[in-house]
Amino acid sequence: MYVPLPGPEDRASILRALASKVNISEDVDLSALAKSPRAEGYSGADCAALLREAGLAVLRENTMYKRKLEARKGVIGPLQISKEHFEYAFDHVMPSVSKKDQKAYDRIRSRMARARSRGAVSVKTEENEKVATDPNPNASLNEEDTNM
Repeated sequence: MYVPLPGPEDRASILRALASKVNISEDVDLSALAKSPRAEGYSGADCAALLREAGLAVLRENTMYKRKLEARKGVIGPLQISKEHFEYAFDHVMPSVSKKDQKAYDRIRSRMARARSRGAVSVKTEENEKVATDPNPNASLNEEDTNM
């Protein structure tokens, strides 16, 4: 079964759903990220990886040492994923389906759609005719073939 890659609106919905339990900065526009040329070709799993990598960027940036210094000063801000973290994530998360593979899948989808629009094609072979007329079609099978 062929499932096409999500379009920009679908990617935005996926990112919003995945980010619902994550602390995202107000400077982040998930719809703009999803419509960005950098997100072209991203699958739902790629969107999840993007968000995960952005979250890891926040953690890397806020090492324990830095957090301890902030705690001593009494200024502990919440960990938030900002636009810069998504930029970092885009640099590290590539689409899982290459443009070449995407074109190949699109060609297959087009061929299947054309075949369906022409209707079912039945191919007559001797084996098909034998099965259709033989009252016991499995009689010619070896014992190994029937014990699968």
